[in-house]
Amino acid sequence: MSQLREESIPVESTDVSVSMLRSGYPYISDRLRRWGTEAFQARLLGRPTVFLRGRSAAQMFYDNTKFTRVGAIPPPVRGTLFGKGTVHGLDGSAHHHRKAMFLGLLDDEATAEITRLTRSRWQRSLPERGPRRPIVLFDESVRILAGAVSEWAGMAVNHPKFPGHARDLAMIVDGFGSVGLRQIRARMARLRCRAWARSYIRAVRNGTLAPRQDTAVSVIARHRDHRNRRLPLDTAADELLNILRPTVAVAWFVTFAALALHDHPRWREPLAAGDAQAVRAFTQEVRRFFPFAPALAAWPRREFVWRGHGFRRGTRVVLDLYGTNHDPAIWRDAGYFDPSRFVDWEPDAFELIPQGGGEPDVGHRCPGEPLTIALLEQAVTVLARTRTRWAAQRLTYSLSRIPSRVSSGVVLLPYDSAP
Repeated sequence: MSQLREESIPVESTDVSVSMLRSGYPYISDRLRRWGTEAFQARLLGRPTVFLRGRSAAQMFYDNTKFTRVGAIPPPVRGTLFGKGTVHGLDGSAHHHRKAMFLGLLDDEATAEITRLTRSRWQRSLPERGPRRPIVLFDESVRILAGAVSEWAGMAVNHPKFPGHARDLAMIVDGFGSVGLRQIRARMARLRCRAWARSYIRAVRNGTLAPRQDTAVSVIARHRDHRNRRLPLDTAADELLNILRPTVAVAWFVTFAALALHDHPRWREPLAAGDAQAVRAFTQEVRRFFPFAPALAAWPRREFVWRGHGFRRGTRVVLDLYGTNHDPAIWRDAGYFDPSRFVDWEPDAFELIPQGGGEPDVGHRCPGEPLTIALLEQAVTVLARTRTRWAAQRLTYSLSRIPSRVSSGVVLLPYDSAP
């Protein structure tokens, strides 16, 4: 134990849970900047916790020989966002086996199909001549994304109750980092969505529904774990939601992309022209610059030392995703929106981490990240080509709200309507 140099980590003596909730995304980086260090320790939800940011920290955090994710996600977040027994909380062979199912489902063919289904919906909603009616872009994005991914998954999207399911998927995301009424609404939405997903899993298993074998509904209903056991009904339902929900969450990035286009109109022309390099650069900068997932947690598997900082089992470790995406050691002028930073440069797996770091096939990086990028690239192009007017509205977002979103949802008017 003598080799652990815990004195090298600044320690905050109080529990920082409330302060972190109030400050939101900048909390970890503000403390690290204050102490001029790469890490600090405090208590979070009553447990000793080490907070980290940066490329080296991300590389260390995603070393599976050093960390486990089992039980690391705080219960309020896990219960609201992911569900019990799902891939996000597994480790080792159990995680590898379950992750392979997701990687198999969310392959290049699936990305192309979901993108195709989304494109047809965007064309009806936002044709190049502009919308036929005023729309709230956030709500429209939720409807479009939920419809496309659910149809691909093998679920009925023309059912009268489907619009409510789409709103519930968004409500789950909207409440994961909150307390109070927003958290309660998110929990209730998860229960409703779980019942909806469970009805499909049960119908496949009892033979009353026979979707194509390659649909998400069919694959998840029939999936067996690393010990050849069928997934419990609720777990299977939650895993189905863990495909639908992250796809709907792209709506947050779509509205941020619209805001970025509004504030940086010089990018509209190359985006509208379909310049692939410009589209990719703009999309990546939206994912880097704007807030979404704030941080991730893990437990050390064993004692070890990293850059003079000692880690022990039982001490939670939190990696600051938002802070790493704004780390001045990685990003020049990190506080400015500048897509040109991605022209002729591709960050590695530990520098740009809005959906986690490392490699998706061996670690915990989101397997749906390529789909997120494809859907956002598509939306960016649609927005750049569409003729609209912007209603008078509050184009603000709060860094203390998790997840943050544009206050107005971005209200777009038909191009020929009165301003």
